[in-house]
Amino acid sequence: MRASFSEEGRVAFMKITFLGTGTSHGVPMIACHCAVCQSKDPKNHRTRPSIVITLDNDKNILVDTSPELRLQVIRCGIDHIDTILFTHAHADHLHGLDDVRAYSEIQGASIACYGNPETLDRLSTVFEYAFRLQHLGGGIPQLELVTIDGPFQLFGVEFVPIDLLHGTTEVLGFRIGDFAYATDCNQISPISMDLLSDLEVLVLDAIRWEPPHPTHFTIPESLEIVKQLNPKQTYFTHMTHGVEHHSTNALLPENVQLAYDGLVVEV
Repeated sequence: MRASFSEEGRVAFMKITFLGTGTSHGVPMIACHCAVCQSKDPKNHRTRPSIVITLDNDKNILVDTSPELRLQVIRCGIDHIDTILFTHAHADHLHGLDDVRAYSEIQGASIACYGNPETLDRLSTVFEYAFRLQHLGGGIPQLELVTIDGPFQLFGVEFVPIDLLHGTTEVLGFRIGDFAYATDCNQISPISMDLLSDLEVLVLDAIRWEPPHPTHFTIPESLEIVKQLNPKQTYFTHMTHGVEHHSTNALLPENVQLAYDGLVVEV
């Protein structure tokens, strides 16, 4: 049975900005002298994974706050953040959260942070000061925690959480209209596969060529998922330094490409 999505809550246009497309180590890796880590090609330089979804009403939804968030948003010219969605609470997706204090101060408003209960619990522990000292205002990110327990609406648009497994860790992907983001996973249940059907654009974890990996899809495994889902276009993300951008793209099907930091895709 295929999932159905009502026209209510649809978005006519989205822009997806890839802030970061690398693994938890980033590329280049510390103290590595391989060809990809030494490459001068910016498409082989990958910061930790995050995207910004810009809706047709100019609202910006940030997905995850990587450790390089400040550098990422400056490079990509992101001048406001209206909401943050978290896929899970690993350090490479969480530890840049303090940098959003610039946005909450400029905008004069708190920023809602959406995640599953485990992620929000971790967030409130790691960034305990941000909640204990919010009354001090400037210098402290102003945040609100919102639990995801099913589909929800942001700025008139429906967001559908997709349950994924990242090893034994339960993480969230997100579907917005005909776009879906599924990073950090190596298992997708039949129910979640159904929610990922009939997509224009899919962003999918694909860490490296060599299987197996205990917590991430490898490129061959991700290609098999693409074959089953048959989205019109797929972008792989969360690549390690073992994946050279251009030579890998040359081996992929025409409708599958590697994402790269700074890539902008319209849906």
